Amino acid sequence: MLDLALALVWTVPGVAALAAAAAAVLAFLYLPRLAVPLACLAVVLAGVAYVDRLGRELATARAEAAAAKADAAAKGRAIEALEADAAESVARAKAAAAAHARIRRAPASADGPVAPVLREALEGLRR
Repeated sequence: MLDLALALVWTVPGVAALAAAAAAVLAFLYLPRLAVPLACLAVVLAGVAYVDRLGRELATARAEAAAAKADAAAKGRAIEALEADAAESVARAKAAAAAHARIRRAPASADGPVAPVLREALEGLRR
């Protein structure tokens, strides 16, 4: 009911329907033969105003739905990028842990001013 009231007040056909209803009331008092056609015109214009308002609300809802879908797609792409970054971080952490384990397992004789184990670790990080 509120939709119809808003349609009658905020749309051009709604204002025309109100004017036709007022004309029908005046015609009922002064020209009774015109009262019924003017009342029918007021009803038709009220229907047009209501359908026009519904059409505008539908267009707004469709635009909002399209914007929400685009936003969801953008957020999905951002989540995928974050997951890929997290996977890369995990892979780097595993590689670093493996390099640290190799360094810890190396014999003391492999340690020196230019340690072969250090060279291998650095070469492993370059890959």
